[in-house]
Amino acid sequence: MLRGTLIVGIGTLFSRILGMLRDMATAATLGMSVDGVMDSFVVAFRLPDVARRLFGDGALGIGFIPVFGRLWATDRQKAWTLLSVALGWVFLFLTGFVLIGEFCCWIGFTYFHPDSRVYLISHLLALLLPYLILICMAAIASATLQMLGRFEIPAMIPPILSIIWLFGILVAAPYFSDDPTDQCYLLTICILIAGVIQFFIHFPILRAYGFRFDFRPRLVRPEVAEVFRGFFPQLFSLMSLQLNILAASGVAWLFSGPPDQIVAWLGDFVHYPLRPGAASAIYYSERLYEFPQGLIGLALATAIYPLLAQHAARKNFKSLGEDLTLGLRIQFVFSIPAGIGLMLFSEKLAHLLFQRGAFTPSDMARTADMIFWFGTGVWAFCALPILIRAFYVLGDTRTPFRVGVLCCLLNIVFALAFIWPFGEEGLAIAASLAAGVQSLLLLGLFVLRHGHINHRGILVSIFRAGIASGLMAICVLTVMSTIPGQDSVSDIIHLILGGSVGIFVFLFVHRFLGGRELGILVRGRLRKTSPGKPNSRRRS
Repeated sequence: MLRGTLIVGIGTLFSRILGMLRDMATAATLGMSVDGVMDSFVVAFRLPDVARRLFGDGALGIGFIPVFGRLWATDRQKAWTLLSVALGWVFLFLTGFVLIGEFCCWIGFTYFHPDSRVYLISHLLALLLPYLILICMAAIASATLQMLGRFEIPAMIPPILSIIWLFGILVAAPYFSDDPTDQCYLLTICILIAGVIQFFIHFPILRAYGFRFDFRPRLVRPEVAEVFRGFFPQLFSLMSLQLNILAASGVAWLFSGPPDQIVAWLGDFVHYPLRPGAASAIYYSERLYEFPQGLIGLALATAIYPLLAQHAARKNFKSLGEDLTLGLRIQFVFSIPAGIGLMLFSEKLAHLLFQRGAFTPSDMARTADMIFWFGTGVWAFCALPILIRAFYVLGDTRTPFRVGVLCCLLNIVFALAFIWPFGEEGLAIAASLAAGVQSLLLLGLFVLRHGHINHRGILVSIFRAGIASGLMAICVLTVMSTIPGQDSVSDIIHLILGGSVGIFVFLFVHRFLGGRELGILVRGRLRKTSPGKPNSRRRS
């Protein structure tokens, strides 16, 4: 288990670093691109990318791994049949979905002018849709290898895409064409090549374990039903943020154009509220707010989930509530200063990471603004994985699913309402606000239906973190105002010196105010307790 955790951790860190390098190289080559070319690529890539995040990042294991593991322990041939049937059904279902998508793309590039945005995005999406099939089938194969204790190949899956993407943008693109449209076509081909490798790289090891394709659905019908029962509601709830970003990218692409041009399909009096490049600004800023979400929200949710599940299995709801309360308190203590830090350093980060090559100062400023407003929602982005899993351990998948659907619709409404007064920044405001509403609704509904939440402890933790973060912000701004320069060296000095001062001030003030969450986490106090014993190890 320790070896597997280490491999997955290293693979995740390596993937994050490669992803950042990939986006930096893309920004330098394409920037936000003229005439919305990069926007079209970003929106076309969103659908397979969301599928990669939904399935490829391990979500499919929610249903598949326990069932396959149970069969592996009793009947290995039947376990291989389950894998074959799962691969077959996913292939058939997604092939039908892709064919429908390809037909819609055919309409797009048949009935629209070659110079239109619809024509370009239809071509790019038509090339990218098969990646859906490849990455989702690769996710099933990865889940199987994880169940067999082989973590090396699953840990390599996300980096494969970034490596081939980097090769395409840094090596092939300069010799292929100087035209941004042609370079985007090249990137789609690289993504497809990565998908093929990501899928087929699993099979030498699977065959060594004895796998042979055996598509006999009747033999494993109950097991297949168990795998997929409740899978989609859980998946939708866990990835509602990604679906919100997908919707925001779609709105950005649909409502972006020259400011003096009229949106023909809305009448003769409505001008485009967004400039070309709005979807690209979302894409470039996404990597930065995902860091605290992954390192705080998902990490805590992953650590606390088995503990909450044990309490739920024993019907020890008091301990469940205490550990959930502590998990939320720790999350707020980390996520509130992380969000404020992202807001404080938004311009420095955008300048240091992206402003080079085709990425202009205007592009940098727009991306920095987007990072700033996404920073306001970091606390909610981090709280959601913990709250959703709290419902799951109690067997309640419908509530987070319904709340997720409601808030996705609310995000679209907010986005359409905010893009006229706030421009593209309204998309980040809408996503952050929708995530905040979703977090508060889930917390309120959990209290109403299941109780056992220490409201006072959570509010006190938020208050301490807020005061400490406010004083941290004042000190960081003071330090940054004394450091001259607008180049990369000064950016690094700002980040290192300002960040160090900010961390020290936050820790000192938080501890001075009586905060103990950081000490609890460092000492590893969030751990399994003996059955039947009350969890009385902490006070608020």
